[in-house]
Amino acid sequence: MKKLIFALPLLFGVLGIPSQTLAHTMLTNYLLNDKLEFQTTYSTDEVAEKAEVYVYAPNNFDEPWLESRTDEEGRFSFLPDSSIPGDWEVQIIDEGHGEVIIVPVTEDGVDYENISYELRQDLHYSSTPISPIHSLLITAGVGGLWFAVLRKN
Repeated sequence: MKKLIFALPLLFGVLGIPSQTLAHTMLTNYLLNDKLEFQTTYSTDEVAEKAEVYVYAPNNFDEPWLESRTDEEGRFSFLPDSSIPGDWEVQIIDEGHGEVIIVPVTEDGVDYENISYELRQDLHYSSTPISPIHSLLITAGVGGLWFAVLRKN
């Protein structure tokens, strides 16, 4: 019984250490009609509504060529200027998630077959990182509470 009394606070303290957990990932599909159309969702089938969108032309990666947001269905469309050939960069960012899509453009227009994903980023981790010292404080607190309860009995 005494071993259990000492083991439980330690167990609660160790279990209290959160690890980084992946919540869900961002997925973007694209289609070329009159414009290049994107739809961004999460692996949970939730749409990335009102996500920030930044489009950079190949001749200026310091300043966005276009800034926008996705609509209520996670959609966004634009047509790159074919007079600026090269790799256009489309950044879609929403609540710690992001993707960078590279859109190659030639004098003939969008090179649809060579569109690629440069980055799939998921920064949606536990918002409260706990260090080993914090874990020890949790263990001591739980242990102190445990012993106080046992003393009253």
